[in-house]
Parts: sequence; C-alpha cells; structure tokens
Amino acid sequence: METAAQEARLAATETEVVNLKKEITEQPKVAFSAALTDSGYIESGNTELNLVFTKIITNAGQAYSSTTGFFTAPVRGVYYFRFTVMDNPSSRYMDIMMFKNGEKILHLHEYDAHGSWTYLSSGATLQLEVGDVVNMRLPAGGYRIYDSSGNHSTFSGFLLFAL
Repeated sequence: METAAQEARLAATETEVVNLKKEITEQPKVAFSAALTDSGYIESGNTELNLVFTKIITNAGQAYSSTTGFFTAPVRGVYYFRFTVMDNPSSRYMDIMMFKNGEKILHLHEYDAHGSWTYLSSGATLQLEVGDVVNMRLPAGGYRIYDSSGNHSTFSGFLLFAL
C-alpha cells in the first residue's frame, strides 16, 4: 500500500516537472540593450528629439527597433526599462525623458557647473499591453548627450513576466 502511494506521488511529481519545463520553454523571451551612436554629441533643436539607439548589444525577441528607437511590447506583461546617458554639460543642463505611448514617464535633469563628464541614469517598471511603445527623447531647446565607441549612453529593457 505504501509503495502504491509513493509511486502515485512520483508520477505526479514527474508530470509537474514536465509541465513546468513546458511553461518555461513557451514563455516569451524579450530583452534588449542598445547604445546610442559612435558619432559624439546628439543635440535637440526647437522640438523634442526622439533618440534612436542604433548599436544593438542584445535584442532577444526583436522588440526594439534600431531604426525608430521604439520598443514595442510583443506580449502583455510587466517590463523593466533602464537608461544611462552622458554629456559634458559645461555650465548647462542635461535632460533626458522616457515616454510610454507618447506620455512622459520620467524626466531627469542635471546641471554641471564644473565642466566635467556627467551621467544621468534611471529606470522604471511598466505594465504594457501588446503594441505599447516605450522610447527616449531629448527635450526641445538644444539639450544634448554624448556617446562614442565606449557606449556611454544606453537604453535597455526586458520582460519581467507576462500577464
């Protein structure tokens, strides 16, 4: 009798392991990281400038476009996004903004009176529906950031879990 109970528990455990493996394999895999450019300073003019991080480091799931600068959610879920940008503001402001579907989510400022390299970095966890877009922008008014082959200015994101 005890052997039959153990065999039943073993069979249930094996089924659970198979189901968990299937669930892990079938879950969407979405993660990207991209650097801005090798060409130095990027500056906004009289209008906001959509930033296009053209140097793909990772793009699992192909949800980030290095042509448009937009991440488009392929599945409904909770995602984490992170960015770091650099400039040598020299007595000026450095600003950066994150948008979700055209709505400003984050807007960071930094003023450097010392003329040294300065970084801004932040992140956000966002619940997205299929087709929602996330992107980075410089505000209007001549704000700038810098990047080079050192990849100082980056934008990254990944799916935490599907809903």
